[in-house]
This record gives sequence, structure tokens and C-alpha cells, in this order.
Amino acid sequence: MDLPAELLSQLERFCVYQERCEQDVRKKLTATPCSVAQRDAIIEHLREFDFLNEERYVDTFVRSKIREQWGKLKIRQALRVKNIDPKLIDERFADIDEEEYRQMLEETIAKWRRINAGDADNKNKLIRFLLNRGFQMDEVLAAVKQD
Repeated sequence: MDLPAELLSQLERFCVYQERCEQDVRKKLTATPCSVAQRDAIIEHLREFDFLNEERYVDTFVRSKIREQWGKLKIRQALRVKNIDPKLIDERFADIDEEEYRQMLEETIAKWRRINAGDADNKNKLIRFLLNRGFQMDEVLAAVKQD
């Protein structure tokens, strides 16, 4: 199949600049006048030459979101929205260092408390904040109870 060279080059740069998942590339392709067959061929080309790699994308996404102090539930949901294979998500979550994750949760709590020091209803607001960040209730309660 004859693929538009300029578009292919543009999408290769798009994938090199930052890790992308298939859905990101497909979304970018919807703005082009390509046929469905051409879109599929472009996706296949990007996979074949390792511009597009879902495993690498998930690994990078999870690491970056943990650095941003997201909980596992929020990360998992964001990946589901991107149509990432649940098995791939589970594999990556199995690699997360639990001690590092727990420490990140404690750092998130400490940072929140520094910012909201004068608030009288601290505990309930802290719990809501942590749940909104995607931490599980049992993790939150255990971490808040330690203090």
C-alpha cells in the first residue's frame, strides 16, 4: 500500500517526541484525509519500526504518573480510557515497588498537610483528596491512621 511519506514522517516524529499509544496515533490520524486501510497500514508501520510500542508506553505512563503522585486506581482508569490491554496494565502494576509506592503516598500526605496546615477538618479533607488522587481506601486509611 502506498503510504503518504510526509504524513508518515510527521507521525514518526510525533511518536519519537513522546511515547504514544495506538489511540493517540489514531486520534491524530482522524484529522487527515487517509482511508481506514491507510490508517491501519500506518499504525502497522509505526509498530514494525518500533515507533509505537504499547508496553513501553504503559511503562513510561505509570512511572510518570507515580512521580506526579497519582494512585493506582487513577492510573489504571487513565490507561483503560486509552484502550490499553488490561493484561498489560496488570503486568506493569506487578512491577511497582510497593515500598516506593507507600513512601510516595506518605510524601503526598506530608505535602498536603504542609499546604493545608490551618484547616480544622483536615482528616476528612485529606482522605477525600487522596481518594480523588486514585489511592485505594484501605491504603488511605492505613496511611492516615499511622500519623
